[in-house]
Order: sequence, then structure tokens, then C-alpha cells
Amino acid sequence: MKKSAYQRHEDEVKLLIHEAKVRNNLTDEGLAKRIGMPLSTLRNRKAHPGRYRLDDLWLFEQLAGRPLRGGDTNAQTL
Repeated sequence: MKKSAYQRHEDEVKLLIHEAKVRNNLTDEGLAKRIGMPLSTLRNRKAHPGRYRLDDLWLFEQLAGRPLRGGDTNAQTL
């Protein structure tokens, strides 16, 4: 079954977090401390990536050394 756009975006956020952890040699605990987030919140949001705030995603981008990819190239602009 084909993934929805939302599921693809969630997968991209998970990949970005993984890359941030690998690039900085961090565990979940280390990542949570580095971005100033309680570990329980990090784990909850990792399970539901749509709950991350933009400022969290921007921190992950900085740690991963790349922007968040994704987006629907067929999406209409506002």
C-alpha cells in the first residue's frame, strides 16, 4: 500500500532525527539534553513526529547539517 503524504513527511522527520543523532554521536538521552527537551517528550514526539514544533525541527536540521526534505512537489502554493 502506498504511503500517504503525511506518512512520508513523518518518515523524513524520523530520518532527520536519526542523522542528527549519528552525526553528533548522541543517544536519545543526549539529544534530549542537547535540545533542552525532556526525554519523555522526545520519545513521545518521535513516536508521533507530527507533534514536533518548528523550532524543534530547526534544531534537528542544524544538528543533522541539512534541511528537512520532503514536501509535495504537486502542492499548490498559497
